[in-house]
Amino acid sequence: MPPVMRSDDWDRLFAPNAPKRGGPLRALIHIVVVTLLLGALAVGGMWLVGQRQQQAERLAATATAYAGTIVPQLTSVAGATQTVEAQGTATRIALRTATAQAAVGPTGTPEPGIGSGEVVRGGNLRREPRVAPETVVGLIYPGDRITFLERRRVGDQVWFRIRVDQPAVDRSGEGVPAGTEGWASELLLSPLP
Repeated sequence: MPPVMRSDDWDRLFAPNAPKRGGPLRALIHIVVVTLLLGALAVGGMWLVGQRQQQAERLAATATAYAGTIVPQLTSVAGATQTVEAQGTATRIALRTATAQAAVGPTGTPEPGIGSGEVVRGGNLRREPRVAPETVVGLIYPGDRITFLERRRVGDQVWFRIRVDQPAVDRSGEGVPAGTEGWASELLLSPLP
């Protein structure tokens, strides 16, 4: 077997004008640069994942608010022609009237609020700040004048307890009467002044 080394290897590799091979300092610099690049990619990836998660949460909150307001409206309109719905309407009207009378209170004056505003998107007025079929008091419509009574954060969504002061003139259906109190998502209401 021939020898692996040649006699001129020393001169070829280590002569003063031989090509530079780097050495331990260059290897350390390469390791540091690669580590910094990988770290920057990891931090950027985590930031992007966080942004996507926030976007998904915002979309889920919007979908929850819309699903809780639009679907019941469509169901209510479609079922209004049935006699069973007519009986349920009479019950709801009685409940709304009782709610409106209870909102006025024994002295006949409504409780003061933390501000006033109006409904900007139609939706459901609820007994408590959560989306569930059993919490629906009735419908509020864009243009309804309201008084903000209380603000509460439930999870990642803000809810307001409101009182309907003056129903909108151009309502497209039967909504809650003036004086009715309940909870509505901030997505349905004008900003608190």
